[in-house]
Amino acid sequence: MTIATTRPETLFGDVAIAVNPEDERYAKYVGKLAIVPLTFGRHVPIIADRYVDPEFGTGVLKISPGHDQNDYHIARKLGLPILNVMNKDGTLNDVAGLYSGMDRFEAREKLWSDLVETNLAVKKEPYTLRVPRSQRGGEVIEPLISKQWFVTMEPLAERALHAVEKGQLTILPERFEKIYNNWLTNIKDWCISRQLWWGHRIPVWYIVGKKCEEDYVVARNAEEALAKAQEKYGKSVEIYQDPDVLDTWFSSALWPFSTLGWPDVSREDFKHFYPATVLETGHDILFFWVARMVMMGIEFTGTVPFSYVYLHGLIRDSEGRKMSKSLGNVIDPLDTMNEYGTDALRFTLCMGTAGQDINLSTERLTSNKAFTNKLWNAGKFLLQNLPERSDATAWDLLLANKFDTEAALQQLPLPEGWVVTGLHELIDKVSISYEKFYFGDAAREIYDFFWSHFADWYIESSKTRLYHSGDGSATITAQSVLLYVFENILKLLHPFMPFVTEELWQALPYRKDALIVAPWPSTDLPKNLLSIKRFQNLQSLVNFHLSCMCSFYMWPAGDHFV
Repeated sequence: MTIATTRPETLFGDVAIAVNPEDERYAKYVGKLAIVPLTFGRHVPIIADRYVDPEFGTGVLKISPGHDQNDYHIARKLGLPILNVMNKDGTLNDVAGLYSGMDRFEAREKLWSDLVETNLAVKKEPYTLRVPRSQRGGEVIEPLISKQWFVTMEPLAERALHAVEKGQLTILPERFEKIYNNWLTNIKDWCISRQLWWGHRIPVWYIVGKKCEEDYVVARNAEEALAKAQEKYGKSVEIYQDPDVLDTWFSSALWPFSTLGWPDVSREDFKHFYPATVLETGHDILFFWVARMVMMGIEFTGTVPFSYVYLHGLIRDSEGRKMSKSLGNVIDPLDTMNEYGTDALRFTLCMGTAGQDINLSTERLTSNKAFTNKLWNAGKFLLQNLPERSDATAWDLLLANKFDTEAALQQLPLPEGWVVTGLHELIDKVSISYEKFYFGDAAREIYDFFWSHFADWYIESSKTRLYHSGDGSATITAQSVLLYVFENILKLLHPFMPFVTEELWQALPYRKDALIVAPWPSTDLPKNLLSIKRFQNLQSLVNFHLSCMCSFYMWPAGDHFV
């Protein structure tokens, strides 16, 4: 039977030959034995398995479970032996017979040469495949069987599944709950040992002169390990710690409680901050990190580590491609903040939809930089048109105006009644969006109200009372509404744009506290819906008037209409 392979040096680890049970070419061979070349007559069974693709290669698959993950699963399923032909330094071991001690690539060339010499080689042809390489040194990574530490996951996963089923944990957006359940339902035991230079050491100590698989102690530190070993093996015992470290995700899974003083659950930090309320992270590590934190939190503290998991999307380039150095499309956030401002970048990212990847473009950033400038200029307009800080009498009158009652709202002129009602509606919408974790909706609602209502219409409308009314009370009313609406916009916008809003807030006179600790605006405030309808009619009339002027008149600005 002819076999195609890219790694002939693993031939010595073959324990079977597999074909597809529906492949008529090889049906007559199933159940018989084959001789592995260059092994002095070692026999392996010829088996049938649906995993084999009859269209790939020759349709015959060599099963080397010690050096291929898929072959390993087939061997475990069928009860086949597992042979490892390679040492950890990449040389072949005694299983390779005459090739023992040779480097894997050297053995590959020698083995092929011997197959050709014995007329067992059919042909050699180029073949392109994905070869795993070390991130650090670039060496070809060799799959092989080794002893590792595993965690039995099914009992842990069962409790993590129940946490979602019982409503103890809510995953947002909800569609990711299906992915979470699927992962945990089909979970496999977790290999937690890693052969790396840094990380938390495996807390296992072995006994010198004893078999590692049978004689070991688990302890918090070397002193405790030695005491345990001496109790079991005598005072003269010598021990050494496992050189492996824990998988990074295992260490990270302990983060919610290990950073708060655990296992000392009497610590104030632990009692105050555990469990947390919301975890916010990327959807790509829902299983790698989030599910494992849930499992570890329940296992070691008996409590789910947080009540909500909010998953954001990944940041991609303007064409929707994942950022990578090879593509040259990586956007440095520090450079972006220097060019567009930190608040503009934050606001751009927050306007995305939960769980949806964001195509970050300069157009979006430029737009939100303009929004930041618009907010800043609105603040300057207010400061220029409010009473002087030293004019205490004027400020007493201004701050005495309240708009939280139906009566006060009904007494306002049309533009003021319209914008205050719009603000009260905005507060309700944004508060609900925040409570439901619809952060993108909240950002867009604030953006639209500030730009299209407050800046474009009300500020322009207020100028008639600020500059031309000749009525002091009308001026005070306009100033009060400007201040009231603007300071509430700053409150609503602060979670998204903390720096510019805090700067503008503290520039306003008579601020007692910083914006970050200011109370959230009250909801369910009165609304004058009639003023909304009447002002919309006014807007339609003004827009129609401007449209007519553009269509029928030429206003001089030089020689052209502008």
